[in-house]
Amino acid sequence: MIYDVIIIGAGASGLYCASHLTDKNVLIIEKNTRIGLKILASGSGQCNLTHAGYINAFYDHYGPRKAFVKFALNNHNNKQVVAFFESNGMKCIERPDGKVFPQSLKASDVVETLMRTLKKVTVKRSEVVQSTTWDGDSFVVQTDRGSYLGKQLVIATGGRSYPTLGTTGDGYAFAESLGHTLISPKPGLTGVVTRAKVFTELSGLSLESVRISLLKNESNKQSVYEGALLLTHFGLSGPVIINNSRYMDKGDQLILNFLGESYEHCEQAFIDIARSNGEKPLSYYLNQIKLPDALKEKLVSIDRNIKLSVLSKEQRKEILMNLTQYKIEIESLIGFNQAMVTVGGISHEEVDPKTMASKIQNGLYLIGEVVDVDGDTGGYNLQWAFSSGYLAAQSIRSALDKK
Repeated sequence: MIYDVIIIGAGASGLYCASHLTDKNVLIIEKNTRIGLKILASGSGQCNLTHAGYINAFYDHYGPRKAFVKFALNNHNNKQVVAFFESNGMKCIERPDGKVFPQSLKASDVVETLMRTLKKVTVKRSEVVQSTTWDGDSFVVQTDRGSYLGKQLVIATGGRSYPTLGTTGDGYAFAESLGHTLISPKPGLTGVVTRAKVFTELSGLSLESVRISLLKNESNKQSVYEGALLLTHFGLSGPVIINNSRYMDKGDQLILNFLGESYEHCEQAFIDIARSNGEKPLSYYLNQIKLPDALKEKLVSIDRNIKLSVLSKEQRKEILMNLTQYKIEIESLIGFNQAMVTVGGISHEEVDPKTMASKIQNGLYLIGEVVDVDGDTGGYNLQWAFSSGYLAAQSIRSALDKK
């Protein structure tokens, strides 16, 4: 038998792709015993499946892949994803922060809904793909149990994040064997381990808004990000770190500005306060800074009782440098075992963004996280999985109907 389509991987993108090809002869091969393991684990088991709002607000949540994802997202947007699930019996809810979940808050409902649409699709579980080749007429997929032929092949194996759930990067080798290039994978949507464990005793402390400058080790290029920061026993986390970790590497330097204003602006404000309140202690100035006392204690070691009029220029500089330019070096990113996504993967430049088809191998499609696309937290990665899976299904249908 020659299948119309063989899909390797029963994750979000693979299942969604198959759910839009149910009138075709489709085979899904999944190495895990259970289907959709990463979906089940997403959102702490609740599955944040997309985000609300206009789709044109999504683009900036994919870092440097903004242009590449645009067509797929527009072709099948967040509202269409919600409509798909609701039309198949799963109600969705939108939280005040814009995140969209199944109404039950059970990720299992997402998997079950997808599986309900696949009654005519052949799904083989606990079967490990060993190789993929093109014999000139069809794709040959060799597994530990046998071989299968397919007119079209979809690689939907995910990246390398959460390897305990089966995402160990298998698809990279399959795509490479068919001529594709791998962009070296690294953990994404993850915290950073800092070389100096200066905030260990403040672990768990969350700051609503911190301005962070990232100074690249190799190029000295500097970028600035702002958002909520979480101090941890290993280093730093929180949205401002997690959503920008795709740009961070070992040896890079983070410059933390806890006050959110330039050094010069803060220095002038300090001088103005000291001039008007010279007889008051340093604690008077520190009390006006909206930071947790424990953090101020950590950052400012000078005696709080010293009068502002007596404070030397060097002491003032030390205080302000720690508050606005606290430098800390990245030792590493938190590894794949805890990273939410993979940065890197099969080069997007070798994939047609209007079809998700390979530019190198006719009949091959690459979707979801196996491509070097990663989104921010908030449902953007699952939206990409669904949009790219749907686009591939459309393209496959068109290709099969022409034959």
